[in-house]
Amino acid sequence: MKRLVPGLLSSLFATGLVLCGDSQTCQAIPPFKTEFFEVYVKENPSTPEETALAEAADAKTGKCWICHVNMKDRGESKLGKKVRNNYGKALSQFLNKDDFGSERRKAEPEKVKTQIREAFTKVEALKSDPNDPQSMTYGELIASGKLPGNDEPDKADLEAAIKERDAD
Repeated sequence: MKRLVPGLLSSLFATGLVLCGDSQTCQAIPPFKTEFFEVYVKENPSTPEETALAEAADAKTGKCWICHVNMKDRGESKLGKKVRNNYGKALSQFLNKDDFGSERRKAEPEKVKTQIREAFTKVEALKSDPNDPQSMTYGELIASGKLPGNDEPDKADLEAAIKERDAD
């Protein structure tokens, strides 16, 4: 059942991306979330950490908010999912969302999956706060049962999203 819900949500999300059509308002790529759940969220958790991560990832504060910041909760309802947190920003060093259009995902599903998983592996080794040498790596955060993102907007993403919103 735990696998059914994320799969169904991913399918609905993918349908929403196709229907919205406007790349300016639809930023997230469904395979990123799907692969995160496949790699890190255990269907039958066997440790308290795995259970905590599964609950956090499947909660209202999880899902898209693994990589993004819910700006609606911060009073910015028109920014959508354009603002990433530290984990989403770290992933963007290794993944370019423009490389994951629906045509490529259909034509090369295994390459897409491999590329995303390789990026996850690279990001696991990065410090969650590059300015703090004592901070946990993203991999350590995930292994401890916590979502890797800090729920803080990336400054550059936030500025760009506000500028784009205000230009409309």
